Amino acid sequence: MRLYKSHWPINKRSGFTLIEMMVVISIIGLLAAVVIGSIGDARLSAQYTVAKADMINISNLIQFAKTNKQSDLRTITGSACTECACRTQPGNLLPSADLSNLSPTDACVESYLAVIEVINNNAGGLTSINNPPFDPWGAPYIINENENEYHGGVILDDCVQDSIASAGPNGTYYDSDDVHYNIPLVTCGPAPAVIRPNLNWD
Repeated sequence: MRLYKSHWPINKRSGFTLIEMMVVISIIGLLAAVVIGSIGDARLSAQYTVAKADMINISNLIQFAKTNKQSDLRTITGSACTECACRTQPGNLLPSADLSNLSPTDACVESYLAVIEVINNNAGGLTSINNPPFDPWGAPYIINENENEYHGGVILDDCVQDSIASAGPNGTYYDSDDVHYNIPLVTCGPAPAVIRPNLNWD
């Protein structure tokens, strides 16, 4: 019996070279970075959406209370600056300390929870917020009663809107990543409204 040699070359090489492996790993790393970046952006966008929805719910509650009592928010809450408890220095608009994950006994947290309870009690049962939300980054929402507030013992000439804010992803209020929402209902009279632009809203 005659045996024939194969005319096909035998490839003795098997596996991948180090360079090929490094190229594959680099491509996988690049794809992973793109995917992780996209997931991070989507997560941040979702967090902003949650913050905006919470603030609209709080705004609706405030509007019901103001309508029910035919009064401004400052009179209902007994404060012209609930947010002042969250400031680094109560009289100054300076970036706050990190408001994320504060102790339940922190003045900022207690002030927020107390004012939501007062607003609930004044909304006439039309709506309520039974479990006041914290923003997606763990900080209390910041409420500022601007309408009809006094400066130097005199009510402002212009009508300034009440507002709600979140300190944003970094937990520091009064910087660029804050979410700020003006409460639409204004009851202080014919004076033109001074409207601070809503921040990070669109």
